Amino acid sequence: MSDHILDQTALAALTGRTVFEVESALKGWTLPSLSYREVATDEGRSIAAEVDRVIREEPLRRSGDDDPAVWVRGWNEVAARLRDQRLTEETLRPQYFRGEPICRYADRYIRPTRPDFEYDVGLALRRIHFDEFAGGYHSVVEFGCGTGINLFLLAARFPDVTLIGADWAPACTEILSDMARQTSRPISGKVFNMLTASGWDGEEIDGKTLCLTVHAMEQLGTKWKPFADFLAARRPGLCLHIEPIYEFYDASPFDALAQRYHVKRGYLLGFQPYVLDLCRAGRGELVASRRVRFGGLYHEAYSVLAWRPLG
Repeated sequence: MSDHILDQTALAALTGRTVFEVESALKGWTLPSLSYREVATDEGRSIAAEVDRVIREEPLRRSGDDDPAVWVRGWNEVAARLRDQRLTEETLRPQYFRGEPICRYADRYIRPTRPDFEYDVGLALRRIHFDEFAGGYHSVVEFGCGTGINLFLLAARFPDVTLIGADWAPACTEILSDMARQTSRPISGKVFNMLTASGWDGEEIDGKTLCLTVHAMEQLGTKWKPFADFLAARRPGLCLHIEPIYEFYDASPFDALAQRYHVKRGYLLGFQPYVLDLCRAGRGELVASRRVRFGGLYHEAYSVLAWRPLG
């Protein structure tokens, strides 16, 4: 079976942007060869059956179960590994990108020809999202910043923007301190617990600030209200969430598997409808609510919700 390429045209279709806008967002970055093979019907059924088995039988860790300890330990390991290393897109790669042999793409399974396929597509999608939404702000605050990979991408694209990373793992401040030194960019870290909206008070946030989450609110499950209230109280210029959003899935059997996985893992639920209700009530302005039909084997984690609190 011949290979296919997920190119700029395909990325434009995924993100709702034009090919020109995608090319502009990726300018200066060499797009890796994103080749994949289509999955035959019988193989697709076998993949779906195995996904179903994993969801039914495997003891998958749920978000919120001892999460602070899990992530503090994980980011401590990353900080230790990064000491005395040059920070790059590869060295900042989070541990949970292990190289999926199968991915979800445009309502079907595909088989990537390289183990880095999902990570590289994710880097491209983030660059496209950032280019669309992050321009014009004097500061960006990323909550749940982890290794700082998103701040690293933003520092390269928007060199004059002040960047703040907030995470409940103190080791992240060490990583960001190294990043500021190596890139000569204004980057700093804060300790902040998204579940309780405690720690850093967010006093630097104002109407010229973009507040960002990437694969971070997924860990809040249904316990996102303190963080939502925190954002509303500080009224940033824009809130941009690149997350798995349960409410975007449809009634197809393909999406039903992703929904079941999402629920079993305890991922984000109810936040997107809450934002829509805020906006309908005049307490927020909806900028974008958009599904991106790409992900790893089990679910899609690159969809977009962008809004601004109005008080």
